[in-house]
Order: sequence, then C-alpha cells, then structure tokens
Amino acid sequence: MQAGPSRRAMLALMGWFLPAAALAGYPDRPVKLVVALAPGGPADTAARVFAPYLAEGLGQSVVIENRSGASSVIGTEAVVRAAPDGYTLLFGSSSSFAVNPAVMRHLRFDVRTELTLVGLVSYTPHVLVIRADLPAETLADLIALAKARPGKLTYASSGPGGAIHLASELLKREAGIELAHIPYRGGGAAVLGLLTGDVDVFINDVSTTIENIRANKLKALAMAWPRRSPLLPEVPTFAELGFPGMQSSSWFGLAAPAATPADVIDRLDAAMRGAFASAAYRAGLEKLGLEQFALDRAQTAAFIQAEIDKWAAVAKSADIRVD
Repeated sequence: MQAGPSRRAMLALMGWFLPAAALAGYPDRPVKLVVALAPGGPADTAARVFAPYLAEGLGQSVVIENRSGASSVIGTEAVVRAAPDGYTLLFGSSSSFAVNPAVMRHLRFDVRTELTLVGLVSYTPHVLVIRADLPAETLADLIALAKARPGKLTYASSGPGGAIHLASELLKREAGIELAHIPYRGGGAAVLGLLTGDVDVFINDVSTTIENIRANKLKALAMAWPRRSPLLPEVPTFAELGFPGMQSSSWFGLAAPAATPADVIDRLDAAMRGAFASAAYRAGLEKLGLEQFALDRAQTAAFIQAEIDKWAAVAKSADIRVD
C-alpha cells in the first residue's frame, strides 16, 4: 500500500522544520548509504568506489549497508520510509529508478515522488556476448542464425523482470528475432550457464563480463551504448551495426527521501561533484569497468524519463509483469 497523503504531509513538515543549526552542521554524524542490490554486484562495486570520495566531500564517514531483495525493492523502500534528514541515502540502480516501475504491478511507493534524486553517479554499458562455440562471429551472423532457428537459441537473464531481461527483449524487438528466455538466479549464475554452454546469448554489464571476453571464453558482438567502450574498443556499437535503438546499461544514482531539505541536497550534490572532479576516482571507475556520468540536472531528468518510457514500452510489448 502506498503512503497516504497524511504521511507525505508529515514528512514534508519534518523537512521544513528541521532546525537551521542542524542543517548548518550537516552532517555531524556518519551517513548511511543503502545499496539496494547484492554485495559483489555492479551496484555494490560502484558504491564502494564512490563512498570514500563522497565521505571526503562531506567531511564525515559514509557507511554502506547492503539491503538486497526483490530486485532492489527492499532497499529502495527502506530509504523511501527513512527520516528525510540526509543521514539515510540510496545508492540506487536503473532497476530502482526505471525498470521496477515499468514491470511491477504492486509497488508500495513511487520513486518519482517519494525520492529526491541528487544525481546520476556512474554506469556500466551492456554488451552482447555469446558462448564461445556458437557458430557466429558478428551480430549479423547471430541474427541470421536466430532467424534460421526461430525460438531455438536461448538467452540468459539474471532473473525475470530485471534490467537484463528487458534489455534482451529489446534486442529481440530491434533485430526481429525469437530467442527463448532462460532465467537464472543472478548474473554470476547466468555467466556460468553461458560458459558451460547451457545457454547461447547474454546481454550483461561490461564490468562483470570483460574478463571472460578478454580470455576468449565469451565472444562479444556489440555494445549497447552510443559509443564504444574504452575497455573493449574493438567491439562495435549496435548503432554502428544498424540498430540505434538498441541501447541499455546498468546505471546508478544517489537519492534521498523526498522531503529532505534543499540545503542538504545541495550539500550532497556538492560532495558528489567533488568526487567527479577527482582523477583518482575516475581512475578507480575505469579499473572496474565503470564510466562516470557528466549530465546536468535537465539532462539527468531527460535521461531518466527516456529510460522509464523505453522500459515501459518493452515491458508492455513483451508482456512482462512482476506481481
């Protein structure tokens, strides 16, 4: 059940009437950064490289708390319901901000009205990979093979209704092919399925796939991003190959409960921008296969709205709904 108007009004009043002295001293104790996805995954990795630089900008410790479950719903809701004082923040993902609203029928909250986005932090583009012994060397080869064997080739996902599932359905729509869905319990299991030959095709984060690509255990056919990845400069983009609509990534943003005072949001924004300016931070991202966003607030709003619209359309056309 969604929070009622009276509760939202109460949270708004809490934000308005926090003492000015408290705002002036923010933060005067450690800040909790809730990561809504599992430890060791791309969101957790991105948060752990970001947190020390956010802490440096705030002049206070930033403690990461992993609260995974229900495709990031549990951790996201924990922040939605937290006191709007800037001490409980969300390090959310594309699942939190765009995919879940597109596929979940009964979300108990609305991230668009019950969270305040400080800004987008980083992303890892998606890459299309296939098992090493599949008889295809290019995207054109894969499409031809799929059309010759409609519904016979399989694709892996990290779970039904997730970002990877929707990205794969987008590929099917854009390329006009049929692939059978094999859901796994997490991205690691999906990669293993590809390595053992139990599944044929996978769209996944560059950051968690690159080592197997470099070891020639998987074949990378196309990047689902407007430009080539510096980590895989030899891999063409889908746009270069004639499919400009095939764009997907796992992306991460910093958010606070909706009634958090503007002064606190501005303080967090300044600390985040300070992290972005750090050469050491950018090098840390690159080492992990992550890339930094460089969007202003208007561009950020436009990007997120485009993501919501895109995944809602894919979910509708593929009849993907999660109860």
